Amino acid sequence: MNEYRLTLPWPPGNNNLFSVFRGRKIKSKKGREYTSAVTQQITEANQQFQLAGRLKVKVLAYPPTRARRDLDNLFKAPLDSLTQAGVIADDSLIDDVRMVRCEVVKGGRLEIIITELEQAA
Repeated sequence: MNEYRLTLPWPPGNNNLFSVFRGRKIKSKKGREYTSAVTQQITEANQQFQLAGRLKVKVLAYPPTRARRDLDNLFKAPLDSLTQAGVIADDSLIDDVRMVRCEVVKGGRLEIIITELEQAA
């Protein structure tokens, strides 16, 4: 099984990812800026994998402050951004996803570990 590691910036909260424009739900400015930052970071590091098999993803979440937050709200932005950046073909390929809260670090960050799962014979 191949394993890939990426470090991403701390994402905006789910409440800041989308907005409504003329009755349609669209990605907000903060959401677009986050996706752009992830894409740029991956491009600069030459980390475009286009993983297309079944995947396991573990997210190590290093929050920027001690503020109370729900970890489950952190999945959407980074997984969608990894898809748009070409790291994974589609986030529907993820069969196992986990998140671990880690210590507070200035600015916050996410460490993503993506493992390709072996296909059943």
